[in-house]
Amino acid sequence: MSRPLARVFKSTVQRALFCLEQFARHEMANHAAAGAYAFLLSALPALLVILYLASLAAGAFALDADGILRLLGPYLDAFGGRQALAPLLSRPIAGFAGAFGLINLIWAARLFIVSIQRGIRVVYSGSASINPVRENALTFILELIMLLAAISLLAVGQALRAAQAGIAWAPMKAVFGWLVSAGLFMLPAIVLWLFVYGTYLNVPPKRPAKRHALVSSLLCIALYLGISAFVGIFIDTERYGLLYGILGNLIAGLIKVYSFFWFYFFFAELCYTLEYYDSLLFARFHRLDTAEKTPNALERGLFAKPQRLFRRYAKDYRSGQAIFCKGQKGDEAYYLYKGSVAIYLDDPASGATPVSRVGEGEFFGEMASILKESRSAWALAEAEATVFVLPAAMFERILSQDPEASRRLVNIMASRLLANNDLMRGGDGA
Repeated sequence: MSRPLARVFKSTVQRALFCLEQFARHEMANHAAAGAYAFLLSALPALLVILYLASLAAGAFALDADGILRLLGPYLDAFGGRQALAPLLSRPIAGFAGAFGLINLIWAARLFIVSIQRGIRVVYSGSASINPVRENALTFILELIMLLAAISLLAVGQALRAAQAGIAWAPMKAVFGWLVSAGLFMLPAIVLWLFVYGTYLNVPPKRPAKRHALVSSLLCIALYLGISAFVGIFIDTERYGLLYGILGNLIAGLIKVYSFFWFYFFFAELCYTLEYYDSLLFARFHRLDTAEKTPNALERGLFAKPQRLFRRYAKDYRSGQAIFCKGQKGDEAYYLYKGSVAIYLDDPASGATPVSRVGEGEFFGEMASILKESRSAWALAEAEATVFVLPAAMFERILSQDPEASRRLVNIMASRLLANNDLMRGGDGA
């Protein structure tokens, strides 16, 4: 395998591993079940609303029950066949039933959107603060868009079928019919993709890059369509009678709904991973770099010395070179990979002695990064050193993603504060 392909393969494996770990740690399977449950709750109210609207259309256009069933056939067959619903259309549906279905549909759709928001919030926990006004407004906006999209999907489908029926010339009717069939097959997938892409992009507290939402949503829909086709091959309900057809459709529907939400939250984790890949990679690299036990061969191969991090953030300093100076502006944090770094409270050019030394595998310069203040000391390389210069936002994410790094940093800061206090007490005593 060539070196570029090897890098791509290694990077892909790293991202997939991060996604799987976060999916398990965040218990996303439970969120997928909650999303599927909320979606299925909305299925019956949606069916009731569809039947009520069809009943109104039947009265307006003088359609009989068979005409309504032909009109709604593509949407009602998934519930077990047209025969099961024929008795419901033998007489007009009361307006109370339609209103009841609409109210329940709005409630179920809100529950569905809230389950999506909560899952995304867990995925992006710690990345940004949550604005409650924005989140509640987004809930109603998404709910409205979903309802309008569902109605529009039904309307467009039936308008295309009506247009096909009105074409008299047989060749044109055949071509148009093929286009309509292809369009009706692709239209739900496109609407579903727009939903996934829109929620990946807009629901997180801080918007990810559009390219990350695009890649993640396309992979989600592609795998879901593949699973749906696979389920359709093995559960062919057309071979069975009415009762077994209903049961088969229910089983297939449950599998498809749950697998969609499983993929939805897994690729939400991928969107997060793509957005914060460097910080996740550095957190794992730091964990291995400071581990007391020797990591296994897989972790060493994937995370021991990631070239991406060294290319982007590592910098070599010669002996005696200043890394930063007192009073200097800058909110970066530093991580010593190799070498030795001394910290001075007074100008080292005046012959001052260092107040502390940074060991390999330790952060330094973190106070200016956290407090957004000027540097309060000098840092010099005592020997040739390799130092990672970490942007403030990336440093904060590393600490939120790696609790062990946070604990180590607290211990280091406490020991430095204690050493400075001892030094000041010694100076006062002199």
